[in-house]
Amino acid sequence: MCEEAHHIAMNTEARNQNAGGPKKQRTSLRRDVQEAIDRAWPDGLVELSFDPDESYFCEVHPKLSQAFQRIPHAQLLQEREAAGGPIWWDNSDPEEDPPDEHKRAHSYHLFFVSPEDAAFRFETEAEGIAEPEFMTEEFDEAGWGEDPVMCPIAGSGRTGWVVAVSLVAPFGVIELCDVISYEDGSTTEAVIKSHAETEGGKQIDAEEHFRKARDAHAYQTLVKLRAKISAMLEKRGITVLPAEEWRKPVPGLRGGEDTIPGIEGKEVRVLDAFFFEEL
Repeated sequence: MCEEAHHIAMNTEARNQNAGGPKKQRTSLRRDVQEAIDRAWPDGLVELSFDPDESYFCEVHPKLSQAFQRIPHAQLLQEREAAGGPIWWDNSDPEEDPPDEHKRAHSYHLFFVSPEDAAFRFETEAEGIAEPEFMTEEFDEAGWGEDPVMCPIAGSGRTGWVVAVSLVAPFGVIELCDVISYEDGSTTEAVIKSHAETEGGKQIDAEEHFRKARDAHAYQTLVKLRAKISAMLEKRGITVLPAEEWRKPVPGLRGGEDTIPGIEGKEVRVLDAFFFEEL
């Protein structure tokens, strides 16, 4: 697979908002989606105002997590909880040092599952700053000065399904994603909206790209895994939203800057109403 397909990431971009539109425009939404939005955001504002510990997902999570770990011929490679909070690095003391960073809170729990087959593994590299042990006299003699020395960092990637389960309402989203682990110890996180583009600026459909780049057997493996995941979610009362549904705008619904960055003056989609993060 060409390298542009390996750096698929997800984000929560929003389109232009029509907050003043009449409510009848919202009839294009499925009834269950519309009712869930009305219950969750009666004031028409999306905000991180709920307690994750009071979500329906608390009862669902233990068995669902076990089910992901037991999928035959697949691996649960990442699982991220919705709750945020302070983070201390390995060389920091939580009792004496301030947090090194703050983990953002999300409105959804996330899983990343990849088939075990070799067809879903790849090698890649990225540029990074050279480690101190490589900053030898030869570098100084070459005239690098104080500018950081960049060097290639090898990485191993996995292609699979990122599964987001909303804590706001029992809805899930399943999208194709790549996750890469680099030799310097860093790892990319699975995210739920692709913004990969071709050189011409056209957005890449990750699933369609994989289908064309790989053989039919590999693609069918993905399709079957997605069906298993969907069945697992549906069994526990979680409805999987297809892309054509979560891409729909929700006129009249607004997003706060602390939950959907950059949303000011833009429309909120179904995805944004259930899957967002704090700023």
